[in-house]
Amino acid sequence: MEWRLVSSVPNPWGQIPVSDGGQDLNPRVQEYMARVAAAAVRRDCASRRHHYVPKAYLRAWSPDGKRVRVLDTVNGLDRLLGLRDTCVRENFYRVTDPQHGPHNQAEAMLSVIDDETARLLRLLRAWEPGDDVEFDDFMSLAVVLAFQRNRTPQRKRLLEAQDAWMRIRGGQEVPELTSTEFVKKVFRSAYRAADEHSTRQLELWDDPQARLITSDQPVLMSFGSISRTPSTLTSRYLWWPLSPSRMLVLSQGLCGRKVVHRTLGRRDVDRLRAAVIKNAEAAVIALPNDTDLPAGRRLARRPQLSLACEPVDPQARKCRIELGCGYGTQTLDRVCQPLCAMVGGRRTAK
Repeated sequence: MEWRLVSSVPNPWGQIPVSDGGQDLNPRVQEYMARVAAAAVRRDCASRRHHYVPKAYLRAWSPDGKRVRVLDTVNGLDRLLGLRDTCVRENFYRVTDPQHGPHNQAEAMLSVIDDETARLLRLLRAWEPGDDVEFDDFMSLAVVLAFQRNRTPQRKRLLEAQDAWMRIRGGQEVPELTSTEFVKKVFRSAYRAADEHSTRQLELWDDPQARLITSDQPVLMSFGSISRTPSTLTSRYLWWPLSPSRMLVLSQGLCGRKVVHRTLGRRDVDRLRAAVIKNAEAAVIALPNDTDLPAGRRLARRPQLSLACEPVDPQARKCRIELGCGYGTQTLDRVCQPLCAMVGGRRTAK
């Protein structure tokens, strides 16, 4: 394929905003990833419950700092829930060491990421037009977003669905996705995902009416073509609500400025609220006085994963398997048993 320059935009950071897949980390990320590594070798983590969405993040939707309003997407139940009981799972990160001993040390590792997330949230929520954003903070933000996108039950469920399809429909030798393997994938993919985040335009969108909501899958991508799942290659926007009145956005619209600030109208907020609801796994989170939540009914999801298959070499019984699951479309040419199992359609997981 021949590359062609289509546009040129000044780089406002003064440095190349990529880490080469973690090979060239900036000092801020190096510092807390060293603490993650130190936490990995200890076995003194007694906690059995872990928030896959940090409490420091959820607290922005809690007027008293103790409870948030949670709408259950499965049964439509709308209630106030304590922060300690929101977006949390028992032994969700319980893994096994080489001696096959179970432990929860991944919780301690991810708590280091949570501390950095809390620091960045304070910085971004307090940002005012004219304020600067340092390069190290921007690069750290890209890493934090990667962890937040990939550490949730939804992401684990979609990886399980993909692995199951490869085993059953594609005839591939793929081991079942254990909690240990899931944690490994979360950390392995963080730098690659971060590089895709840091090459986008940083934007902060404000809603003067404070109607922004979030969910148990708080980082989401805009839906482009109806035939494809959202991805960092095809989605115009990556959204992360920071509070009821502010949303962080990484867009494809590079403009040569560190931060683009925008004030949202009611129609824009309505579209963003609808996207958050459709992207949620089990819980939509809003302010207690929000009067526009669709309470009392099961909520529809949008497709999060797509799988398709077509023959490329019938004599070799080889098919082209197309996977669309968040990081762009991946195409694999592999032996498929039975041949062309998915011809004539596309499978999606919601």
